Amino acid sequence: MKNKLIWFMMFTVMFLIISVILQFFQDGIIDPWRLLATATGIAIAFFINIAPKKPIVLWIGLLLTALSIPIILVGIVLLVLSIFSIHPTGASMLGIYVLGIVIILYLAKRFGVKYFFADPVPVMDERIVLHYAWSGSLSFIFLNFLIIGAIIQPWIALDQLGLWIGVLIVGLLFWFASLVLLEIKK
Repeated sequence: MKNKLIWFMMFTVMFLIISVILQFFQDGIIDPWRLLATATGIAIAFFINIAPKKPIVLWIGLLLTALSIPIILVGIVLLVLSIFSIHPTGASMLGIYVLGIVIILYLAKRFGVKYFFADPVPVMDERIVLHYAWSGSLSFIFLNFLIIGAIIQPWIALDQLGLWIGVLIVGLLFWFASLVLLEIKK
């Protein structure tokens, strides 16, 4: 545990230093809230994955997860509503966040904390590792062709964020499809 804590602290300090440098050179200022949010997220991930698996620690990890995951739910709701040009109020977003917390805590109470923080031992044989390697290399080549195609195409401007998000999503789907096909193949 001691070595893991030292490595975690070194990783966090280096991550925060790099984040400060990138913020300063990108924006000319340093946003402390972004740094605090990043450090909190890393601490929650560390606490959930590396802390000893005692019941109180698991429930604290569950509480931290229950407070963090509904933020993603609020982001998804905002994205869906923005597609239809609906702009919800802050109170409705807070309501969705609280509803997400209640749902996660209810599910944790109903199913128990063991299902949320199961500690399975992954079985990785050589065939699965080989499938990951092949699917990764094939999707890397495919993603390079997509990027080159996106750069040389004339009909969409290169500063369009949707173009690059689409390229990355197609690359990820290609990786997932190639991994599934390799797993199905005997």
